[in-house]
Amino acid sequence: MAGINPFSTMVALILSSVASSLLNEYEALALLILVTIIPFFFKVNIFKILWSMKVMLITALLIFLFSYFGKGTLLSSLSDTSKFLSVVALSALYIKKSDLIDLSTTMGSILSPIFGKRGRKASSAVMMTLALFPIIFSTATEMMNARRSRGGSFFRHPISSITDYTLSMMRLLFQKILIFQDALYSRSWSTGGERTKVILGKKDWLVIILSAMLFTGLFIWKRVL
Repeated sequence: MAGINPFSTMVALILSSVASSLLNEYEALALLILVTIIPFFFKVNIFKILWSMKVMLITALLIFLFSYFGKGTLLSSLSDTSKFLSVVALSALYIKKSDLIDLSTTMGSILSPIFGKRGRKASSAVMMTLALFPIIFSTATEMMNARRSRGGSFFRHPISSITDYTLSMMRLLFQKILIFQDALYSRSWSTGGERTKVILGKKDWLVIILSAMLFTGLFIWKRVL
């Protein structure tokens, strides 16, 4: 992602996430394999990133169980889980490698000439939403480490343990979000404030165009042909 504006890679991420819903069972499994293997060539351990997001892994497990009990087929359940994990892995990789300030600035430059102050607010909202993901991941890790230090286990009483873990994490997460909000306001940050003008380069437009072409080709292949 070096040298490429995060807005361009976000467009590619959104299109790839939508495209994953069009895949069949075998294609979904293949996508997950590619998403986990390709980052290794760029010295990124996607397994380590996924393992740090325990709450997402628990969610993936619940998706698999509910899908299996609902559909009754192992392949279909694995496919649903693979699609979820692929999107989570790509999103986590994007957040880890992208500058959210650059993203907000670029979106503000694109949207403000059209929507004015509302465009800047929309770009700020996107940045704030993405900025919450690292907070969620760190909170989930803290909660898991705290349970492990007390000898807690999800396998003893799965339902009550997951419920207690989720509620405790939400309370801690709410406290951290308030601290994050106070930190922004203390720096006089405003959702509708002026942003530095950013112009997308040739590489950025190339990423957007190629992503759109690949998505359109897949859509036509799946829905029309």
